[in-house]
Amino acid sequence: MNYNNLNKIFAAVVFIVTAAVYFITVQPSVSFWDCGEFIASSYLLQVPHPPGTPFFILVGRVFSMIPFVENIGLRVNAISIISSAFTILFLYLIAVKVIQYYRKKEFENIFDAMVVYTSAAIGALSLAFSDTFWFNAIEAEVYAFSTFFIAIVVWLMVKWNERADEPDNEKYLLLIAYLIGLSTGVHLMSVLAIVPVVMTIYFRKFVDDEEILKKSGILFVVHSVIILVFAVVMWMSLTETTPPSPDAYSAVDSRFVGIFAAITIVFMGIFYKKILVKNSFYLPIIMGGVALVTVYPGMVKYLPKLITTIGKNDLTLDTATFFVIIGVLFAAIFYTKKKEMHISNLIAKCVLLAVIGVTSYSMIIIRANQEPPINMNSPKTFTELESYLNREQYGDFPTFKRRYSNEPHQLKIYSEYTSDFDFFWRYQMNHMFNRYLFWNYIGRESTYQDTGVDWTDLFGIPFFLALFGLYYHFRKDWKMASVFIVMFIFLGYLTAFYQNQQQPQPRERDYFYVGAFFVFSLWIALGINGIIEILKDYFKGNSIVKPASIAILFVGVLAVPVNMINANWFQNSRANNFVPWDYAYNLLQSVEKDAILFTNGDNDTFPLWYLQDVEGVRRDVRIANLSLLNTPWYIKQLKNNEPHGAKKIEFTFSDLEIDQIGPMRWEPQTIQLPVPDEIIQKFGVTDTSVIKNKKITWVMQAGAQFGDVSALRVQDIVVLNMIQTNKWKRPIYFAVTCSDDSKLSMDDYLQMEGMAQRVVPQKNPDPSLEYINEPIMRKQLFDEPVGYNKDYQPGFKFRGLNDPNIFFDENHERLTQNYRNAFIRLAIHYLNGEKNTQKVIETLGMMEQKIPRNIISMDYRIKHDVANLYNMTGDKEKYNEFAEEVIEAAKDAIKLNPMDVSSWYNPYRLLLTHYENMGRYNDAIELLQQLKTYIPNDPGIDSLISSFRKMSGAGKPEIEK
Repeated sequence: MNYNNLNKIFAAVVFIVTAAVYFITVQPSVSFWDCGEFIASSYLLQVPHPPGTPFFILVGRVFSMIPFVENIGLRVNAISIISSAFTILFLYLIAVKVIQYYRKKEFENIFDAMVVYTSAAIGALSLAFSDTFWFNAIEAEVYAFSTFFIAIVVWLMVKWNERADEPDNEKYLLLIAYLIGLSTGVHLMSVLAIVPVVMTIYFRKFVDDEEILKKSGILFVVHSVIILVFAVVMWMSLTETTPPSPDAYSAVDSRFVGIFAAITIVFMGIFYKKILVKNSFYLPIIMGGVALVTVYPGMVKYLPKLITTIGKNDLTLDTATFFVIIGVLFAAIFYTKKKEMHISNLIAKCVLLAVIGVTSYSMIIIRANQEPPINMNSPKTFTELESYLNREQYGDFPTFKRRYSNEPHQLKIYSEYTSDFDFFWRYQMNHMFNRYLFWNYIGRESTYQDTGVDWTDLFGIPFFLALFGLYYHFRKDWKMASVFIVMFIFLGYLTAFYQNQQQPQPRERDYFYVGAFFVFSLWIALGINGIIEILKDYFKGNSIVKPASIAILFVGVLAVPVNMINANWFQNSRANNFVPWDYAYNLLQSVEKDAILFTNGDNDTFPLWYLQDVEGVRRDVRIANLSLLNTPWYIKQLKNNEPHGAKKIEFTFSDLEIDQIGPMRWEPQTIQLPVPDEIIQKFGVTDTSVIKNKKITWVMQAGAQFGDVSALRVQDIVVLNMIQTNKWKRPIYFAVTCSDDSKLSMDDYLQMEGMAQRVVPQKNPDPSLEYINEPIMRKQLFDEPVGYNKDYQPGFKFRGLNDPNIFFDENHERLTQNYRNAFIRLAIHYLNGEKNTQKVIETLGMMEQKIPRNIISMDYRIKHDVANLYNMTGDKEKYNEFAEEVIEAAKDAIKLNPMDVSSWYNPYRLLLTHYENMGRYNDAIELLQQLKTYIPNDPGIDSLISSFRKMSGAGKPEIEK
């Protein structure tokens, strides 16, 4: 039988199943975080944030023009779907090749082939339906496409390994070199694949298995120790997967000593009497490292530096210099060919092809000079490109120093660790890598940040299968096993070491490590196959082998891919999830025509860029991201450019002065802003002080604290200049996501008009009331449009927020709380300002209708506020409903932290409030007596107990619990 056709059928099924699942669960448009920026950049060939993704952008542009679906965002999302499906296909093919290579024999029959193909399919699908890979596969981010490059490079690597003795074997290596260079235009993670490639070449061409076995019988013992150490470290980590507490470890932890001792033994074994014969283990790793450095930072960072050094930063000379370098490489190829220097010739050709791959970055310079709406860092010259590639916008960070932040909140966290190594292992390695590995192959406790591992999801079956697969691979083929374990370490632990992530992070970072998970899923395939191979060897010739093998494969399919798709489907399906699109739309429609809108971070900026650049929504609005306002290039773009015809923002600064702006010392001082008569009339100002003096005044505090020095950040200086220079000609807003310290202490002059607060020329007349524009707020929250408007039209969209079939992660929940905040502020206005209890009830009812709390959870402290509002309207039924939920949640909060007694929303205060309102005085007394055990000498507690006893003795019956 032609087993190759059967292999193709398995491969096709794996690809189709994977692609189908991803198309069913894909985000239907833009997602949160960087996706909006990448889609918009793809659609208009723009310049995204450093260090850039030019090849992704070029491919995205092609996908955006193919009309297979209507929505442009979904078209670009399809890059991740298709590249991820191909990644799974290549993983399947790699697993088949690896197994065939160590088997060293042809298939005996169709059943023999089916065992290998099914094992490979199980391993491949374990990656397809793992939590992290699935998440990456259904949105327009670079990680799915980057993993595709890793997959195809590794597949070419094993193909070369198979055909290394054939005359044309170099074609695989040349293609690998080009793809690695090209992959830098997607994400630098892919470049790490070069190390296992070099190791494979060295082992295949320069290491003789028989020679090693003759000279070193201890070889397999050494590798067994490596595997044992790896397994022990993994196992120990299972006991520490949540953020560590201060007393979790002693100053010198015996586990660290044990790990170091084990590693020392391993390296002593490796170096003892040149155990691995002519450095056959660590030398290829060093060579791979040299190749890695040649590509990154060599070609990516230092090639532009070399060009600018020679070309003197003149674009014409720089371009000429680049072509001279290309000419030198061609000359080297011809020279080495003529002299029959085969290895040198191959290296020269590989370098040339890699450089050609890296030239996708020329798109960055070309488009930067065209001034597209998104032009991050504006890298118009090779020197600016060098700065862009070096990510200089984000500042320098040390590679060996682990805890380097000067932020007060981080210093407090860092004090909980005994040393840099303690932090390195417990947080950066264990919490920020091992935990992610366990999430994917053991189970995830929840999607909330920093949560741990849940064994009940997958029961650890994929995890232990992979560990066995690693062991079995070393047992059968130490060379390729060494290649893949080094690949795992580089794409996992070394990546985590290089990134040097600080605590806390704004979100989970598991997407960085999909390359390591790719290898781990390969080991699952080898583990399934290894179990069956051992069974066949042990029961050779026995009739039990075939049914037992079938049973193992059947259980493997159920326990791994089927179990994983069942465990991960709901939380990874984004079908019908338009929350990011609607959030961006609602924020843009919160501001009037030609407005300036200050935003805070990725999620209130990038989706807005997408709507403006791709779907043409509210292109009149100038978005000013506060973080980027600390950079001169961004300020100049706001000042000088008119994206889509939007008006420039006026400044008093010249371009030269913008380059010189820096933080400045600042003591609180009074700021005055003139208000002309026409503005007083337009806004209907009633403040006599403003009418008389024709100005508003406020005391502006420092925006930041640098040690003991109070200062204004660049963004504070720029925002103040924008407001002063604007002179009320254009509406200016702060998004509700902007922090209080970014609003220049103007809170009294900020009126809410939806999801943004407008700078107005009149102080809030009554600080006890919510400062909102009621007519606009009501339209925003009550008048949901059927479609959408590209021009200004108040009316928020709340699609899917009441759909139980849509999964809302922590980020969705957090951002949608801003909607609830708007409803609650409107309700408070109706209660305190208009004294209209019916409108209060109507508003709170609309909030629950649009955003049901049984679909998107509501924090019990917000429930407390809602309960109080219902109580003040006299709606006791609704009050009791919310109050009971608050009581249960507050009790749970006390169990977690019984000493939380000082915060405004502390659970004791909430419970006492509702116990009193509901007449449950005995419950209140019992709670206070419980509190007294923690704080025995507080006379205030005794006073409260006495008060509740009087209430209880007054004859008021308790409402039935």
